[in-house]
Amino acid sequence: MKPVYKNVISFLWVKNTKISTDFYADILGCKIVFESDGWVELSVPGAPNTFFALNKWAGEGNYPLNNFLTLGIDDLDGFRKFLESHNVKLVGEIREFSEQGMRMFKFQDPDGNTLTVSEVEL
Repeated sequence: MKPVYKNVISFLWVKNTKISTDFYADILGCKIVFESDGWVELSVPGAPNTFFALNKWAGEGNYPLNNFLTLGIDDLDGFRKFLESHNVKLVGEIREFSEQGMRMFKFQDPDGNTLTVSEVEL
């Protein structure tokens, strides 16, 4: 039997779920689908059944930062300008991988998690 998946869920550690939820909802357009004291689950616009959670870090010391969440988009240059207009911290320049038909760049959320956004020519 081959598995059939109902959805994809990932998560990020954050210090303040309110600040992070505002960023992901107001800037990135995600929708809140579940909220509790310890975590908030968000849906990814345009990607049915794709979600991620913002888990509140309650441990001692520094929380682990995530560098593995990648969002696919159609207009990379326009999205970069949009993030710049909202004073989102960008990490580096746009990188081009012409053999793969892909362009990408990275940015950070309010907690310092690094996200990647990519544009792929099909």
